Amino acid sequence: MSEKLMWDEWAQRVYLTWLARDIRYAQVALLEIRARVGRTPPDPMLWIPLEAFLMFAAKVSKMLKPVKLDQGRPKDSKPEQQKAYDRRKFRGERLRALLEVDDSSPVLDRRVRDASEHFDERLDTWTGDHPRITADEMEAGALPIFPPPPMRAIDHGSWVVEVAGETLDMGVIETELQRILTRATELEPLAGVEDVGLATLLAGLPPLPAELGLNAPTRRPDEDVRTGIDLQAAAARQREFDEAIARAIDALAVHREGDDEPTTGTSESG
Repeated sequence: MSEKLMWDEWAQRVYLTWLARDIRYAQVALLEIRARVGRTPPDPMLWIPLEAFLMFAAKVSKMLKPVKLDQGRPKDSKPEQQKAYDRRKFRGERLRALLEVDDSSPVLDRRVRDASEHFDERLDTWTGDHPRITADEMEAGALPIFPPPPMRAIDHGSWVVEVAGETLDMGVIETELQRILTRATELEPLAGVEDVGLATLLAGLPPLPAELGLNAPTRRPDEDVRTGIDLQAAAARQREFDEAIARAIDALAVHREGDDEPTTGTSESG
């Protein structure tokens, strides 16, 4: 395999189609959040679509700007690790250029998504730093100040989500995701297919070499196109095909002759 970083029509189709998939999933999660937010009493199932939204928004963010690039290319790592770094950096640069995503894009702000993905670390800090009450303190009436828990909250008026003290405007994220999706569909028709499973499946099919296309010129102009073919077997199959066509034509002719007969109803078989 060539060491050169590859970016061709097929690679672009794969990345844009999978990016569109994650955006559509994030949009579905937002619809579910809207359906559940603001209920009285609060809907405990609200946090499932919220986590789904944060997860898929994070996937889009990482696809566009892979993590740990700010640490620079690993110098003392193995060659495959350096190559993986170069590929991630190259892919992010190409996608951001194609989709016109600059550093100010709200999709690239990973603070809230990091707070959600690393929630276990937030709990470590909270439980580790949380003061323990002693009997002496209770008797003296000098209770310690307790740090607030790393709770999650949604303000459905401003459409802002808060996770562990970090806030994210979901409305702004939603607008940017839609802009990116629209741009992706302009560049790649498969990105516009709403059945994301089918779209990603088709995008992943290996491309045929251009010289083997139906409109490509022959690669061996001095060679008979029938070279390597069993001519007798091919002729026999052609006769079978011709006979089948003739029988189909006769059957259609008989069917048309019966069309003039009156009918009294319709059915699936009719």
